[in-house]
Amino acid sequence: MGKRQKAVMMVILIIMTIVSAAVLYDIYRFISMPEEYLVVEGEEATINLRLPFSILATSESEGVIKLNGLNVTTTGTNVTSRHPLLIQTMETGNTSIEFRLFGIIPLKRMTVSVIPPIKVIPGGHSIGVKLYTQGVLVVAVADVTAIDGRSYNPAAQAGISVGDSIIKINGTKVRDADHVLDLLTKCNGEEISIEIKRESETLTKRIKPVKSQEDGKYRIGAWVRDKTAGVGTLSFYNPETGRFGALGHAVTDVDTGLMLSVEEGEILESRIASIQKGEKSRPGEIRGIFFEEQNKLGQIEKNTEFGIYGKLNRPLENIHYPQPVPVALRHQVKEGPAHILTTVDEKIEMYSAEIQKVANQYYPESKSMVVKITDTRLLDATGGIVQGMSGSPVIQDDRLAGIITHVFVNDPTRGYAIFAEWMIQSAQTDSRGSTTEVDKTE
Repeated sequence: MGKRQKAVMMVILIIMTIVSAAVLYDIYRFISMPEEYLVVEGEEATINLRLPFSILATSESEGVIKLNGLNVTTTGTNVTSRHPLLIQTMETGNTSIEFRLFGIIPLKRMTVSVIPPIKVIPGGHSIGVKLYTQGVLVVAVADVTAIDGRSYNPAAQAGISVGDSIIKINGTKVRDADHVLDLLTKCNGEEISIEIKRESETLTKRIKPVKSQEDGKYRIGAWVRDKTAGVGTLSFYNPETGRFGALGHAVTDVDTGLMLSVEEGEILESRIASIQKGEKSRPGEIRGIFFEEQNKLGQIEKNTEFGIYGKLNRPLENIHYPQPVPVALRHQVKEGPAHILTTVDEKIEMYSAEIQKVANQYYPESKSMVVKITDTRLLDATGGIVQGMSGSPVIQDDRLAGIITHVFVNDPTRGYAIFAEWMIQSAQTDSRGSTTEVDKTE
């Protein structure tokens, strides 16, 4: 084979490799699509199809959706796909769709659910966040110098690690850090039983405290924390139920970086005390003041990867959006103009912004979009996105599109936001789950 023929074969091989990789990527993309695809009643959605699919669609009742202009029936409708697949909704209900590669190979089954619009009041209110952990959180383990002058580490020897939560001691539920000291004193140096929670697992450890040379008290060599407080922003609330969401990310322990399990907590009115402007490589910060016994806004019930959730004690006003607005589903969010609601002075203000990038996410994840602050008023006041603004709602086309969560360390004018849909979904599920990292940087 001559050099020319070898070169041609190499080019053909490269082209075939690229085409194969593209086909495999498209197949993977469809396999990873969700089992349920949500569309709001009365609106349209599109699914990009680049492979030769045929579709068999069956609706639970007549008149729920159209696919590429064809009514989907209860007996089944065959649709030849084109790019993109157009979904037109007519009424609430469910439709089963099966994608078949080349009309033969079943590749994916998905349910298209047509739902009524979800509406909430956008937030933007500055809030104080006070949270009590379930039991106490182990933030460090260290040696204890006993009265015999030797060093011991009972916690480490018993297998207790940083990030564990101590729930019970000798069967008694632990309330706080002081309660731990009281229970250790009562043991009088005898071996005790400690129940800990490690992620979703509950374990029991046997441990023998030692009397400290420093203060004569019994210790196990574990440093613990039982509460946290910080400042953030309310994201939204449902005026019918009083349920709220805030922050857009978990409240984590500043030492361990772990998400805190919630025993109870509160959100409170916060007054802005000062602002440190954000600069490149130095995130800014909003510092707020709140009083624990005054102006309680609501109760925190759970702390999740995508924010804190609970119930308000009373309705909150938003002068910019006094009436509920629809929550945008992820396929409705697009690159382009938007604005955010946040508090950097005495009241909520609306500031112009731009959604620069939207991630293709089928399942709940953070970092759903990149948002750039374009309003000179906010840039002059804060430099962009700063700590304390996590939870600020992003509005696009009069819909709640996302929630600000992170700031770019090297560019404080930009940051990440999570789809509002993911927060609404997280608010409807069970919880997964002193200075604390109430805001995050990136």
